[in-house]
Amino acid sequence: MLFYIVPALGGMVVLTVALGIYRLGMKDSRVTHRLRKIGGRSRSGTEDPEVAMSGEDLPFWIRPLKYLSWILPGNANSEVLRWELASAGYRHEDARRVFAGLRIVLTVAVTYAAIFVTAEFTRLGRTEALLVCGVAAFVGFMAPYMLLRLRQKKRQEEITFALPDALDLLVICIEAGQGLNAALQSVSRESSMHSPAMCQELRLVNLEMSAGVSRRQALRNLALRTGIDDVRALVAVLVQSDKFGTSVGQALRTHSASLRIRRRQRAEEAARKTPVKMVFPLVFCIFPALLVVILAPGFLDLIRALSGNE
Repeated sequence: MLFYIVPALGGMVVLTVALGIYRLGMKDSRVTHRLRKIGGRSRSGTEDPEVAMSGEDLPFWIRPLKYLSWILPGNANSEVLRWELASAGYRHEDARRVFAGLRIVLTVAVTYAAIFVTAEFTRLGRTEALLVCGVAAFVGFMAPYMLLRLRQKKRQEEITFALPDALDLLVICIEAGQGLNAALQSVSRESSMHSPAMCQELRLVNLEMSAGVSRRQALRNLALRTGIDDVRALVAVLVQSDKFGTSVGQALRTHSASLRIRRRQRAEEAARKTPVKMVFPLVFCIFPALLVVILAPGFLDLIRALSGNE
């Protein structure tokens, strides 16, 4: 028995040491990459937000997908899909065409994979095979939408969590004497590290206003791109302040306080949902093991006693 235990323990020790060394190396590389990124930004003096499907930065294997968009003209020309892709961070003019081509490719690929699996590894009848292939085609067709929704949710959560801090910084910049455009640019620059999505959205607002779009329209475009209720409320406050000439700093300070209260309420709501979410792991994973550990000795003694009486 010892002959097998010692090599197993030795292998586990070697594997643990190797994983520890790898984790330390990854940590150092991440820190080095982050410092290099900060240094590059400080030298260039410009933000480097997340690039979202811009023309030159499209991988070469993605570019051919847009030529398949003629099969789905509804997606390729949909304005609703355009704003949905924008809320996920994809704003290139060919983003809709690439999305439509991706749906076609995934549908065909998943369907052929289902046909191959059902033909080679199963003995399903004709009706069952057709049903499996139909379900596979539907999954492949809807998978890009599911991925898009996940991307939207992740990006919206990032912007929602970063918004109160960005508002505080915006209030400080405005009360220090900066105009709203300059304050938005400063907040965009300072938000580039902890929230690239917020940095990118504010930078787009500045670019739109620099290109001649009115401030109100640029702010409304921000609300449409993000699709977040908190951002819509912020845009409404800024538009109303600009329209009636009221103090922007005071309005933003009040709105920032309400956002912090709302963020705390969301955290309390999530904390109160935790016991409900823990019911299923407790019932199906922890309680059975506890019952086995606690009741098994008693059952064994009971079986021995009954077998002895017999």
